[in-house]
Amino acid sequence: MSEFMGLVTTPLLDLWHRVAERSPSFIAALLFLFIGLVIARALRTFLEILLQKIKFDEYLSRIGMHEIMARLGLGKSPTYALTFIVFWSILFVFLVSAAKVLNLTVISDVLERFLVFLPKLLVFTLILFGGLLFGHFIHQVVCNSASVNNLRGGSTLAKFIYIAVLIFASLLALEQLGIEMAIVRSSLQIVLASVGLACAIAFGLGAKDLVEDMMRNFFNKKK
Repeated sequence: MSEFMGLVTTPLLDLWHRVAERSPSFIAALLFLFIGLVIARALRTFLEILLQKIKFDEYLSRIGMHEIMARLGLGKSPTYALTFIVFWSILFVFLVSAAKVLNLTVISDVLERFLVFLPKLLVFTLILFGGLLFGHFIHQVVCNSASVNNLRGGSTLAKFIYIAVLIFASLLALEQLGIEMAIVRSSLQIVLASVGLACAIAFGLGAKDLVEDMMRNFFNKKK
């Protein structure tokens, strides 16, 4: 009976001793996480109040940000998305510190690598959203100009420009992640230049009669 009790209690005592030895580390790790959670929540709340006062969502709604986020499947407001990123970025830093305190080298190394990659991911997101906003703005300008001047094909041209802006923004954003896109970008530039040349030739041929009439009227007036 004593041997059986020894087999049961010995592993439990070993586990207890290990926990007791590491209890300061556990307490320190929990303290890091608690402090990180408090700071992250405080900054998120402060940022939410600040963005509401400057009417951040209202301004982005005017330039089509809500529509873009809806297309990307992000149903939340821009304020929510921004504060969400800030909250988890701060908490992630303290999570790395907690893993180091517990001597979890494998986990801390993985988290540190992701932490180094995080700024690149942020730049990637900013460039992509900037491209979406700029493309949407140019699309609206071209469509409105074509509508005011009663020009045909304005909608098609606006879509073409919008897609071109998105492609270039995507390529630039992917380069921030360390993905080499030089060959793809060069090929795309050749394709777009060819399409632009074709459009210019088509426009020139289509306006041939109009230019001929304008030149004839000009020389008739000179005479």
